[in-house]
Amino acid sequence: MDIRQSGTERTQQTFEQKQRALIDQNRALVRAARERLATVSPREQDSIEIGSEEARELDERRTHRDEIALSAAARAASEPSQAEREARVRELAEAHRMERLHTPERLERAAQRLLEG
Repeated sequence: MDIRQSGTERTQQTFEQKQRALIDQNRALVRAARERLATVSPREQDSIEIGSEEARELDERRTHRDEIALSAAARAASEPSQAEREARVRELAEAHRMERLHTPERLERAAQRLLEG
């Protein structure tokens, strides 16, 4: 048997032992949690259920609070105006006519986009 192979086997065995130990620990924790839940009185169960309902409501409120609704005026202000668009088109047309748009870097990026699909 090769030394490297036996080292690999030992590593595999150690890994599997650790995994089995973790699985056993998790099973013990689940058993303990089930036992604790079995001993909870009906009154305590009601408070647990109420707490989980409150948590759900709090999550829903947080979700709604995280949203931002933009007004039509705000959306219009974030977009370029028609005059700005026309000016940009004129600049690009002039750059194209003067052959300033076809730099090696831009050609390379375009070729990459075409090849990547």
